[in-house]
Amino acid sequence: MRSSADNFRALMFPIAVGAIALAGVGVGIPSTVQAQDQMTIEITITDKGYDVKGHTMPGTLTKIVVRNQGTMTHGITSPLFKETIINREGDGVEIRGPKGKGIRAYHVEPGKTMTLTFKKESRPDPATGISETSQVPFWCDIHTHMKGEFLVVETKGEVGGG
Repeated sequence: MRSSADNFRALMFPIAVGAIALAGVGVGIPSTVQAQDQMTIEITITDKGYDVKGHTMPGTLTKIVVRNQGTMTHGITSPLFKETIINREGDGVEIRGPKGKGIRAYHVEPGKTMTLTFKKESRPDPATGISETSQVPFWCDIHTHMKGEFLVVETKGEVGGG
């Protein structure tokens, strides 16, 4: 006849294995906090200009998804590209500066998509210590009349900020 202790031990093994299995269920799946730590800006290029959706915040890993829905090759360049691009994926082609130094622009063929990843840190004004929302300009280096911008929204140090 089994004692209560034997029954208890017999049940503890499956419970322990189940607890270990449940603890591993979330492995590899980003938590809500991690998902919020990444933002996306979508830039759609047509032959008439740029359509921009989204913004980012300082210190946040951000993906810029650039889609060329025009009928010709279009470019995108920005002062941001000289300082913070971490990665490029997809069909965009890097256009280098003089003597192959630095990235001058990216070109995207019609119907193609490219993703640029960056992280722009907050830059407080040295005189006031306040960081402000900044506008990041960009333009087509092929068709210079095509211009756009997106915002890096600063929430620290502003009235009502966090």
